Amino acid sequence: MANDREYELHLILTSPDVRPWAWETWRQIANKLDPVVSLVFGTSSVYSRQGERTRRLRSISFGRMTWNERSHQRWTHGSPVTIGQSDDWEFADTQIWVPGRQECERERKRPNLYIQVLNGALTESGPIRFSAIVLLAVACDLPETVRYRADRAMADVAHFLQAKLRAYKIRPWSHPFGLMRRDHIENLDTWLFKVGSRHTQEPSLAMFHEEWQAKG
Repeated sequence: MANDREYELHLILTSPDVRPWAWETWRQIANKLDPVVSLVFGTSSVYSRQGERTRRLRSISFGRMTWNERSHQRWTHGSPVTIGQSDDWEFADTQIWVPGRQECERERKRPNLYIQVLNGALTESGPIRFSAIVLLAVACDLPETVRYRADRAMADVAHFLQAKLRAYKIRPWSHPFGLMRRDHIENLDTWLFKVGSRHTQEPSLAMFHEEWQAKG
């Protein structure tokens, strides 16, 4: 890959009863993020990891998806396309890359914009303190207008999702973790939290492995 690029990271931990992967919820989130995505150069790609509960969590194939309403409806639950069948789905995460992940890998470059929605309670069997993690990473070398729009959009998303916590930091795409590993932003679930249960206390900055700044 190319030399590491720095990003402004905007993070949200949602209210326990909010499901960003539900169509009616995601449609509102996408509307708030769309002005940011439209400002960023590159053809987007969308990837979603989900499984079917009645088939031992067999992976669901969604085919090629981009940032548009038709693709949004294919991976979200209860959309006009998935209603009736998505009741059996277990959501893991969805990633949005601009430019697309394959282009970034082929040309050995980092994305201009990266968005991830992660199920924060996927392996939890007891009470939860938050249901999902929403991350937006925007490259620091993009115009200030884009970075400002990203901040304002995530503030709107946080309010809409009744966020338990909203945080911010600047971080390179690849960051040392341990003696040899370098954790990429896309591997959010492996580097974000400290070891231990995430749902034994109310969400706070103390949960995170790296230093973050709280956002109002």
